[in-house]
Amino acid sequence: MSLRFAVALIGLVALASCYSQQIDPMEAQPKLRPFAASRLFADASAMRSPPAGTVPMERTLDESAPTFNAADLALGREKFDIVCAACHGLVGDGDSVVATKMSLRPPPSLHEDRIRALTSDYLYAVIRDGYGLMPRYSDRLSVHERWQVVAYLRALQLSRHAPIAELPDDLRKQLEANP
Repeated sequence: MSLRFAVALIGLVALASCYSQQIDPMEAQPKLRPFAASRLFADASAMRSPPAGTVPMERTLDESAPTFNAADLALGREKFDIVCAACHGLVGDGDSVVATKMSLRPPPSLHEDRIRALTSDYLYAVIRDGYGLMPRYSDRLSVHERWQVVAYLRALQLSRHAPIAELPDDLRKQLEANP
């Protein structure tokens, strides 16, 4: 055995003794993993439900079950007109000057059945994060303003698709008199 080989072998043994499989001590600590079984809880599940009264990320207590008044809808309309209408049109039908310039993929009408079927949370996430060619608006609209835009959009959609039978009597009679 040559001297070089012996020195290399001793060096490798010394290096191997310094190496530890436990690079991240937090990874090796005892803990429960999601969807794992657990003897700590009566339901035998490691994953816990959020405590009562907690609020999902980016919502306030008032917005976890949103209720909006006329002032909220007015602000939602104002923000929609500033931020959304340039592409989606003032009434959300996708008819705008910008849309005519986007021949490859124009913005959709927000009154399409597939968009009306989306949850309000999903619409909020699209406003926050963007979608396709649409940029994110989390830097231009506050959390509350985004929810107001969603509420206004829902009001726009309802105005286009409300069944006449569900209208108040005075409005229904007025529509029936002047179709």
